[in-house]
Amino acid sequence: MVNNMKKINLLILTILFALPFTVKAASNPKVLTIETNVKGTTIEYKGTTEDNAHAVMCKLYNSKDEEIDLLSSAVDSKKFNGKFEVKEKGNYKVACANYEGGEIKEAKVTVTESVKDKYNPNTYDSGIVLYIVLIAAAIIGIVWLIIYKNKKNKNK
Repeated sequence: MVNNMKKINLLILTILFALPFTVKAASNPKVLTIETNVKGTTIEYKGTTEDNAHAVMCKLYNSKDEEIDLLSSAVDSKKFNGKFEVKEKGNYKVACANYEGGEIKEAKVTVTESVKDKYNPNTYDSGIVLYIVLIAAAIIGIVWLIIYKNKKNKNK
């Protein structure tokens, strides 16, 4: 009987200790929506939350599901937003949840430009080649005119 009382007391004590944490975890406002948009190498995200959310933590994952960046975004009128800068093109995942914990919302996005493309664009040298050919033709033409004039002057 004493052992049963100890077990009951321990169970009651455990429930009383865990109850505040359970209530707090259950009361965390959820992230309701998340949308992503890509501009060059910038992944922009925005979303909405339930009432009483103050901040949202968003993580960026690459195609290998490795966490590569994280940002905290303030919530204003149940809305939040932010931006991630990436270096490589590829598939990414943005995952957001209430800063204090809770359900995670995810959105997938594809970046089609890399920093290398952005700052080192492809150059096409066909215009330069055309100018080189024109300058070479002009020089050959000038040399030919000089030679022609010199021969004509010698013949007189």
